[in-house]
Amino acid sequence: MSKTNRPKGYLRFYPLLKWIFSALSVYFFIRQLRSVEEDLFGGIITGLVGHPYVFAVIVLLALVNWNAEAQKFKMLIAAVVDLSNIRALLTILGGMAISNFTPARTGEYIGRGLLLKSIHPIKVVIATVAGNIAQVFMTYSLGLICIAAALLCTDFGGGFTHGYKLLYVGILCILMLGFIARVKRILPWVMQRLPGKLANTLSLIQKYDKKLYSKVVGVAFLRYAVFASQFYLLLQLFSGFVMPISVLALIPIAYLMQSLVPVPAVSDVGVRVVVSQMLFGAFLTDDAILKAVTCIWFINLILPGILGTIYLLTSTIQKR
Repeated sequence: MSKTNRPKGYLRFYPLLKWIFSALSVYFFIRQLRSVEEDLFGGIITGLVGHPYVFAVIVLLALVNWNAEAQKFKMLIAAVVDLSNIRALLTILGGMAISNFTPARTGEYIGRGLLLKSIHPIKVVIATVAGNIAQVFMTYSLGLICIAAALLCTDFGGGFTHGYKLLYVGILCILMLGFIARVKRILPWVMQRLPGKLANTLSLIQKYDKKLYSKVVGVAFLRYAVFASQFYLLLQLFSGFVMPISVLALIPIAYLMQSLVPVPAVSDVGVRVVVSQMLFGAFLTDDAILKAVTCIWFINLILPGILGTIYLLTSTIQKR
């Protein structure tokens, strides 16, 4: 859609939406931060200050995480617009400002679309969906692989005999391989049963070059490795560095279980705590888990969301 074809109220409409969503974002962030007890925040600050080098690594990993997502989006939208690295980063932060309080991160499409208003919203949605598919693929594939490994190599699922564990892992592998082998047939079947506009939108994702999408999947793996490392370091930091390295294998399982609950990202700290207590309770105290989960929630969701909200507000007075 060209600027000349847009309605006259276009320039007033987008800034108004930015103000509305920014206000909602600020409201939800404040409400969530107020729900965190002062003693918990104090304990987190004490732990981080006591290990400044580890804290510096965690912050550095957060920057890598944000920039990796920006590069993923930049590659997928490159056929439409050539974004600078900083513009891509600010765009994904703006999307996070809205996605953090919307179910299943649906606000991500709105935020990015508002910040790239010279591009047709459908193209922004396609690039975002394609990037999210790569990230979801990492979450589910690595999570399922770690579940299989935990069943075979640890006491995980101790109620089952080794023979049953092998059977379940074998069935899981067959289902995964069968799905991958037949995905090209499954996708058209699903799309035939979707509304026309939605099916047409999803069909455009298939047009991405395989070489390009392989790079996107590689960046998605980098992001996954980064926030898994962050979580491991935080669990170690607040536990006094007593956890065995084998606990790393439980982190993909935790992320898989968390992803199955469709709550707004900014509100899922409770889900993260419960899942982490189930998986890491044998190694850590509840207090250490709560501090680690709250800290990674703040660094990877609240902080970038706040930065994105600021950019959403300031961008209303800038020419695009």
